Amino acid sequence: MLTALVYLQALRFAVPAFVMLGTSPCYVATLLVPWRVISAILPTRWYHAVDDVMYSCYQRMVVFFYEHYTGLEVVLYGDVDCLEKKENVIYICNHQSTIDWIVSDLVSIRQGSLGHLRYVLKDGLKYFPLYGAYFAMHGGVYVKRSGQFKTDTFTKRLEKFPKHNIPLWLVIFPEGTRYNPELPDVIKKSQGFAYSSGLTVLNQVLTPRVKATAASLHELRNYIDAVYDCTIAYEWKDENFQRKPGPGMTDFLTGCCSRVHVHIRRVKVEDVPVDTNECRQWLHDAFEEKDIMLEDFYSNDPNVQGRLPGEGQRSPLSLMQTVPALIFWSGLLTAFLATEKGRSAYWKSLVFGTLGGCLLMAATT
Repeated sequence: MLTALVYLQALRFAVPAFVMLGTSPCYVATLLVPWRVISAILPTRWYHAVDDVMYSCYQRMVVFFYEHYTGLEVVLYGDVDCLEKKENVIYICNHQSTIDWIVSDLVSIRQGSLGHLRYVLKDGLKYFPLYGAYFAMHGGVYVKRSGQFKTDTFTKRLEKFPKHNIPLWLVIFPEGTRYNPELPDVIKKSQGFAYSSGLTVLNQVLTPRVKATAASLHELRNYIDAVYDCTIAYEWKDENFQRKPGPGMTDFLTGCCSRVHVHIRRVKVEDVPVDTNECRQWLHDAFEEKDIMLEDFYSNDPNVQGRLPGEGQRSPLSLMQTVPALIFWSGLLTAFLATEKGRSAYWKSLVFGTLGGCLLMAATT
């Protein structure tokens, strides 16, 4: 019986992982490459308008698995009403898990802006098979570590959004490195930097880095409607709110995380300082607030434990938002794998798409 349960648990993770990752060659072969070729003679705005629809369709399948399949409950706090109207925003958030980017899916889909997500990503991820090149094509920006950050290159890649009026949710994790309570040396190093810089020492988040945020605000200040300052807390089923490493893909898909709590603070653009040093202090103040929120969330005080400031609103998502995309991508994957020609096209898309993507990213470095 125990062996059977282990196999079922493994299967519970393997099936959605296979569908989500396995559909990427189908995406490349049937949608991405053909549209990229056709759109070469069309305005940039047109390419992104269709690409956003395709990306939204794919991410809706991802949301199905991470929310509906797992039974995850999303609880929102703060300026939740900002999700009632589409906006161009810079989305900044604490970083503790590879799942944090999925949470931006969960938030943006509730505004109808899922296809508009673009990420500021670590430079090493640009060579990830298929996804690395595609995220750049979709509008994501790869950056190197703080000491190697090139402001001019970074802002140049953001110019096209206001220039071509492309809808935008620019997602930035200012900490850069994920917060992990089991890596005390990383935390101490971050705290040491804050102390030497005359900044408040933080315990539940890492000291945020300002360069990407400040450069984004400088380039997009007249284009975005607001900054969404978000704080994420994960609720595990078996831990009584004890702080532990953020849940990974396996944890999520096997249902180990029962709720995700998200506090949203909508900040007017004019309330964010223009000067980089002032922006650094503003960003650090924002993360100091996150530090307090998470200290309370993981505390033993029953008055604040397990929730973020304000009244939490459970935010159920209709199955119609995700199931049609699941059916489409599952059907497309099945169609590819069901025939010999389909399987041949599938593997060629995977191999040549990966090689072509790596060459493209190497050429644009």
